[in-house]
Amino acid sequence: MEKKKIYLSGPDRLKKNARELFKEKKELCERYGFELIEYPDALFEMKDTLENGERIARERLELLKQCDIIIADTRDFRSYVEPYSECAFELGMAYALNKKLYSYMPDARICDERYSGEKHLNENGRLVDKDGISFEPGPLNLMLEYSSKIIEGDLEAALRAIKEDLEKGAF
Repeated sequence: MEKKKIYLSGPDRLKKNARELFKEKKELCERYGFELIEYPDALFEMKDTLENGERIARERLELLKQCDIIIADTRDFRSYVEPYSECAFELGMAYALNKKLYSYMPDARICDERYSGEKHLNENGRLVDKDGISFEPGPLNLMLEYSSKIIEGDLEAALRAIKEDLEKGAF
């Protein structure tokens, strides 16, 4: 059987040691029998311009076209009960390309349980934050939760889940 190709999405690309982290993740994927799609150097560069954003989005779309599976690190980003927006964008692109989507997060409790800010019941009996915005009923936005298999844990837990799904013939 041909090795399944994986595209990784997550905020670790923002860290100073992003290249080293990517190498470690590549080795982990290989131990599980998967091929990790290489990022071009531009994905590790931090150039905050609209032109660079468009170029990177196009490059990522091309990489997503090559993969069989996307694995997204959807942990709460910058203390919000939402994943890094780039992950959501890439999951959406991968969904449109009919790829298999997996998301992992260390804490997969529902949003309102992970939210540490002020919350109360509104006049309709729904739990809302201080601005009156209700919480998603699961660990992620409904569209992400619907389209992606959510794994509580880390990348290795996601790789184990994918391996199990493959062995079961899930795809």
